[in-house]
Amino acid sequence: MSERQTAARSHPGLDRTAGVTGALTYALVGLLPVVTDIPMSSLWWVLWAVGLPLFVVDVLVDLSPRTARLLVLPMMLLGTALYAVEPLYGFGGVPMVITAASAGLVLPLPTALGVVAVQSAALLTLGYGALSDGGLLGALFYVGLQVFAVMTGQITQRESRARERLAQVHASLREAHAELEAAQARLAETSRTEERLRISRDLHDLVGHQLSALALNLEVASHVVDGPAAEQVHRSRQLAKELLADVRQVVGRLREDGPDVRGALERMAAQIPRPVVHLDLPDELTVPSTPVRDALVRGVQEALTNAVRHSGAGSAWVGVRHTGEGLEVVVRDDGAGADPLRPGNGLTGMRERIEAVGGTVEVDGSDGFRVRLVVPAEVVAPPPDAAGPSATAAPTADREVAR
Repeated sequence: MSERQTAARSHPGLDRTAGVTGALTYALVGLLPVVTDIPMSSLWWVLWAVGLPLFVVDVLVDLSPRTARLLVLPMMLLGTALYAVEPLYGFGGVPMVITAASAGLVLPLPTALGVVAVQSAALLTLGYGALSDGGLLGALFYVGLQVFAVMTGQITQRESRARERLAQVHASLREAHAELEAAQARLAETSRTEERLRISRDLHDLVGHQLSALALNLEVASHVVDGPAAEQVHRSRQLAKELLADVRQVVGRLREDGPDVRGALERMAAQIPRPVVHLDLPDELTVPSTPVRDALVRGVQEALTNAVRHSGAGSAWVGVRHTGEGLEVVVRDDGAGADPLRPGNGLTGMRERIEAVGGTVEVDGSDGFRVRLVVPAEVVAPPPDAAGPSATAAPTADREVAR
């Protein structure tokens, strides 16, 4: 990618304006003799006509670095030939100045100054032959303009490279910030889940066991107490049983409640500055189990991380809907995509996570980046290594509560 392309990306309009100005300036060199009736040789007109498309392509078309550098040589030869044919024409050195500016944009400084040296030697040699008519002074004038054009091109080249490096650093910082925000969200969600589990254990171990003991004591008391007190003992025993059932229900709910998928996706979208993430979520977003919820949220996160890192997208869309296959999630963006697509560690981990809970993954990079995740509507028991401690804790708790 050429320095001129970099400048155009960094400052839209700057590079295009400079290119149009250069093309118009070269065209003006051929227009002035027509307007002012300056007689020019046929050879000069042929050379000018040959150079017109060459100079226009060089200053207006986004070229590869190699092509832009190679064009400097024919431009230099053509500009020198135009001046050699008509050294007395006052604007004859303008093509050399345009060549010097182009060399300053695409060549290293020593090479660009070498181009200026060759053109200046031609200018001074030819101008000296027309000394009586002021040709030497005109030649010196164009030598100065060439040096100025080269230095201006070099400054523009360095500024463009600095902007490109700054843009890369900014993109890296933005990516790191998005990943940090996502990690903080995961940590907060994990902390909330662990706190729910701790509370459920405390309720079961402390309140649940004490209520069980109270119910047993009341049952024993109901067999040894007679009269009006027996009715009160019986009523207290029923209340203890109902309270124990309520505690068991709360414990089960605390263990079953996983992360809020809607909230997790909304937080994830809000934490990514670019691409802008658009969510399309159903009113009732239900996920069958905690492992499925975790896999789903991590899958969406990996797809969006890929958009941040690689695609250069401006917008991304996350759509969730219930289908006959289960819960379908489609993440797509308007970035560059990749065809053929070579999955890295992130996409491989996403596929393993989704398949561990019985889901499927489809990835397409032909038109932007698109990921389709489908997780089952019913609970599918994952393998022990995929389930993790959070998946194995719930059944244990259910057995404890049911005791």
